[in-house]
Amino acid sequence: MVGTRAIAAALALMPLLASGGALAQNGYSFSDATLSAMRYSAANVGPEMSCASLTGASTPETTIISAVMIGPADDVVEHCRVSGMIAPEIRFEVNLPTNWNRRFYMNGNGGFAGETPETGNRPVLRATALKLGFTTATTNTGHDAASEPLASFAANYQKRVDYAFRAVHLTAGQAKRIANAYYGQAPTYSYWDGCSTGGRQGLISAQRFPKDFDGIVAGAPVLNFVDTVVQSLWNGLVLSQTPVPIAKMKLVGDAAYARCDAKDGRKDGVIDDPRRCDFDPARDVKQCTAGQDGEDCLTPAQSTAIKKIYEGLRVNGKPVLFGYPIGAEATGVAPTAGGSGSSGWDRWLIPAAGEKSLQHAFGDSFVRYFSSGRPEPSMDTAKFDFEKDMTKLADARALLNATDPNLAAFRAHGGKLLMYFGWADPALPPLMGIDYYDKAVAANGPKTGDFFRLFMVPGMFHCRGGVGADRFDALTAVINWVENGTAPASIIAAQMDQGKLARTRLLCPYPQVARYVGPGKDADSGSFACKAPD
Repeated sequence: MVGTRAIAAALALMPLLASGGALAQNGYSFSDATLSAMRYSAANVGPEMSCASLTGASTPETTIISAVMIGPADDVVEHCRVSGMIAPEIRFEVNLPTNWNRRFYMNGNGGFAGETPETGNRPVLRATALKLGFTTATTNTGHDAASEPLASFAANYQKRVDYAFRAVHLTAGQAKRIANAYYGQAPTYSYWDGCSTGGRQGLISAQRFPKDFDGIVAGAPVLNFVDTVVQSLWNGLVLSQTPVPIAKMKLVGDAAYARCDAKDGRKDGVIDDPRRCDFDPARDVKQCTAGQDGEDCLTPAQSTAIKKIYEGLRVNGKPVLFGYPIGAEATGVAPTAGGSGSSGWDRWLIPAAGEKSLQHAFGDSFVRYFSSGRPEPSMDTAKFDFEKDMTKLADARALLNATDPNLAAFRAHGGKLLMYFGWADPALPPLMGIDYYDKAVAANGPKTGDFFRLFMVPGMFHCRGGVGADRFDALTAVINWVENGTAPASIIAAQMDQGKLARTRLLCPYPQVARYVGPGKDADSGSFACKAPD
């Protein structure tokens, strides 16, 4: 087991990222690379042609725009950077280190994508991967978010398909082709790493293109994309009609944790499994007197609105998806959507003054542009009929949803899939991840754990942040699994507070959970073991 001090040292080097693009990635990939049994020790190889020569590697479908040598400089190793375009508008970048470890690494997108290679934490992940010897690639999925924000690109059907799955598949293929030309050999192993939309991209790759990647990290995947974003619109409308000031979420969070923190036998500031929590804001939070609305209480309407978010959207009396679990109301240590030290509901569910929440904005844009008929940019989404209009989204489901549990072809390829979800995710309902895993076990048999494992992360917000340990390296765990046959029996996660190690936590493959076995402190992962749930 890796030592706590070593983990803290490695994780402290990974910056906290507050930009929108950073929401697409946990950000701590490779942080265990030098500590792991997998030390990327295969003999490195060098290029067999000049970088500039790659400008001649165009095909009828793929145009190489530039191929330029970069570095070495600062913390960047020497590498060849190739920029290109796959028809019609899929922009991509491939980076090829002079000393190549014969591995390919591709990381995913966030939200509605359209990012440049310099967005969010992409430069950090690129530099880290290159330093370890990986060839890297990214794509904008076929549109530019600066000129086509949110889902507006979906007015063009080709761009819908590119965003859904085509861009990732074609970029992976072209990146490997370029690597083969440059080094004279194809990658020995290929890895995908993504969270949120990037998690969905990883799952859909395993389902549609099972030979693209040998190892896939699918963090907090928006796997049932359509129902998730439609419910996001509904959540936005609920909290627009009955606003709940962000300051009141401390009342809610404090009451929720007071009632449910110790349900797992340890009062440690983390709700281990929200399904065991019977919190009711109308019962457990001070209620305002009739006709009053103070800072220290909830009005009956506010209690009802919060309960609606917990319960989730229902159509014709049946749940559309899953509601949001209790736990994200509290103030987290790491940055969330808009800043530091805020409630998980901040920005995701409760908007800043004069703005829509992120959920509301995503859902609003989606239904305007992804209807199966003609996009309606001027649609009044407050009038969206959830009982009738959802039937117009069948085409979007076929394109975007990554819900097929049959992973037989990926398994036959030898692929390994690691999925994780924060139990306190304010952006996506984490029960969606458990539901998919259960269906995958039913479809692929009792030995599904030999190639697919799910890790639930208590207290973590969307991809990272929250009240629990959120910093962990799922990617190195997958590489060990693919190349050494070492399935991850547990993963150590850490929580940093103002640059100092606050706690470490043992993450366990679902349905196992971490249980205290002593004799150390609650904040030490070594005091816990993975056990079957009570």
